Amino acid sequence: MAEIANYKVAASPHKSEGSGTRRIMLDVLIALAPCLAVGTVYYGLYALMLVALCVAACFASEQLFNLARRKPFTFDLSAVVTGVILGLNLPPRAPWYIPLVGGVFAIVVVKMLFGGLGKNFANPAATARVFLLLAYGSVMTSYIGADTGNFLHVDVQAGATYLGGGAAALAPSFLHAEGYWGQVLQLFLGWTGGSIGETCVPAILAGLVYLLARRVIDWRIPAVYVLTAALMVLICWQSASEILLQLFSGGLLFGAVFMATDYATSPKWRYNRVLYAVGLGMLTVLIRRFGSYPEGTSLAILIMNLVVPVLDRCILPVRFGQTTKAGRPKPDVMKWSMRALCLAMAAALAVSAAVLALQPREYAYIRSAEQTAEGDCVLEAGGFFMIGPYEQERAYRVTIGGDTPVVKALEPVKENTVGYVAELSLFRGKTRAEIAGLTDLSVDSDFSATVTNTALRDMLLECFDYVKYEMGGGAHG
Repeated sequence: MAEIANYKVAASPHKSEGSGTRRIMLDVLIALAPCLAVGTVYYGLYALMLVALCVAACFASEQLFNLARRKPFTFDLSAVVTGVILGLNLPPRAPWYIPLVGGVFAIVVVKMLFGGLGKNFANPAATARVFLLLAYGSVMTSYIGADTGNFLHVDVQAGATYLGGGAAALAPSFLHAEGYWGQVLQLFLGWTGGSIGETCVPAILAGLVYLLARRVIDWRIPAVYVLTAALMVLICWQSASEILLQLFSGGLLFGAVFMATDYATSPKWRYNRVLYAVGLGMLTVLIRRFGSYPEGTSLAILIMNLVVPVLDRCILPVRFGQTTKAGRPKPDVMKWSMRALCLAMAAALAVSAAVLALQPREYAYIRSAEQTAEGDCVLEAGGFFMIGPYEQERAYRVTIGGDTPVVKALEPVKENTVGYVAELSLFRGKTRAEIAGLTDLSVDSDFSATVTNTALRDMLLECFDYVKYEMGGGAHG
């Protein structure tokens, strides 16, 4: 029998799957192909050109950076993947320079300056999209609707998305489905405004299935991300019907599959990924509900990417054979805690959604509502408020209408002559998101002014919700 000393143990890994960076990136490109194809069909050849420009900018930036550093050229396809993902995150009619600026920023600033592949602090595509939103806000939030009959898309008009315009951004019926389910089907198939590759859910799911079958990504991140986001939507909107509308809108599903699962910027340990995905879901919905931008996926991914090093440093897995001070096997607390958390969230979502689905919505201020022949919604809203030491009644007639719903008219029906009169000009012509974002309502720093204007703001927000949920968004929705 040979002596054990005659054997040498090679460095790990001892078993290889045959997978490398190029193969993994090729798999991701294949998974992205359905989104790219649908985006081209829906939004025309110009959208395909934007993605191509983004890929060219990313690839050229990486090679030129290597040339400047006197490093060998790299052909691992990682820059191509970044270019495709960022390109699919752009509006279909973004100017030609937007993908060039975004591609250079993603590769040079986010990736190469930090050491290249695997050393970037955050997902390059997500970070570049946040940068473009900050630098070119109006351009990055200007969308067009889908139109397969106009492949060149020469003459198109800007259109609102569901996140920015609510139900008014959707058709009242779609493929013979009316009302709510027509809206859900429209969002599911992507027949609406949005970024090039994020609108069609079947295309994203096809990419997800391929990546899971090839074992490229961990299913925990997209699954827990979506579960947490659904529960947060239920909490923030208090509506079970809002869950599907929010999940199928914007880039949540696209980000969950193709951006949040990035190897370099997601946690190394299995159950840290659950915490990571929970944070993504919470931040995305909180930004959508209370932030100044209607979409929050890219910003949520950027924020959680910054938290990943802390998770991997502070929360470590139980090693094989690790014991406690008493000599007993160390319990895997993290493993069972994350499983319990996911089960608790799933149970809470199921029970709460069922309860809210059966429970009618309550409105504190709505007194009457009607719809005009032009499709505008006219509501009377009012209530009693403590303004100083006195209880005063305030009532207003509100007209909401337009392709992107705004307060078209606002007239007082009953206002007390004693005390502060609401500043109606603060609210006329504004959307729900703009009104919700009004925080400084004091005008002249008077207490009664703050109370009065805040009360009117709350009334108007309820009017928008009533139009959306009870009146189907009006004729424009």
